[in-house]
Amino acid sequence: MNVTEIVKDSLKYPVSDWKKIITLGILIVIGGLSSLLNLLDITNNAILLIFVIIGLFSGFLVNGYLFKIVKTSLDGENRLPKFNAWKSLLLDGVKVFVTFIVYLILPPLIIFFLILISFGGLSDFVLGISSLIGSLGMNSLNFLVTGILPGIENLFIVTFNVGNQLVIVLLFEFLIVLPLFLIAIANMAYEGEFEAAFRLREIVEIIGDIGWANLINWYITTGVIFLLIFGIGTLISYLFSVSIGSSLFYIISLLLALVLLPYAQMYYVRAVALIYKPE
Repeated sequence: MNVTEIVKDSLKYPVSDWKKIITLGILIVIGGLSSLLNLLDITNNAILLIFVIIGLFSGFLVNGYLFKIVKTSLDGENRLPKFNAWKSLLLDGVKVFVTFIVYLILPPLIIFFLILISFGGLSDFVLGISSLIGSLGMNSLNFLVTGILPGIENLFIVTFNVGNQLVIVLLFEFLIVLPLFLIAIANMAYEGEFEAAFRLREIVEIIGDIGWANLINWYITTGVIFLLIFGIGTLISYLFSVSIGSSLFYIISLLLALVLLPYAQMYYVRAVALIYKPE
């Protein structure tokens, strides 16, 4: 299956069942409630803790369902899987999130930590890292777009007060580590083993079978479409907020979160499965 066919299939795939899109959207909205409390300036620790825990569980369930899409797609299914076996969804979601942390969070943090051990400034490091952990209740794809980018930027600004190094880290994360992470998740789904996500030699061999040029073409094409969907949602919310008022902005944003975000994520994980799937 070439990249064009993968994109066409993946864009049509989520609309096979709109009820499941809304269900995933509800879980995504619940997962973002802890971030909303920060915006509302709610400082009660007990309330914050409750919503963070709810957000974590919801985020893990979203991760688990997206992982289930990868798994069923690799099994040849062409319709969205059922929302059932919630314990399994939760456990799979935790596995996905741990894999996400290992691949996309720990490497830059270790680099920053070692630099700051050499030059001082550990208190600034702690301040900078706080933005990365503020969105832990989100699922991995949301966290990637809304947590990792501003989080890494904050780390650089707070600890170094410069932005030049940001480009290097972002290039490293998004051109090298993220594709490895995506294939690692597909490998874990295909093999049915958590350890399969960390067999780097095996993952590199799989990428070699896919073809590096083919993978890069797929990665850029599907990634741009994914970000465009996010961008369309942001633009629509902004236009409504400017033309009608800020109160409607939140309503429109909520509706988009219930439909557009789950659609984008379903599209993307389907595409991951199709680029990995052995012929």
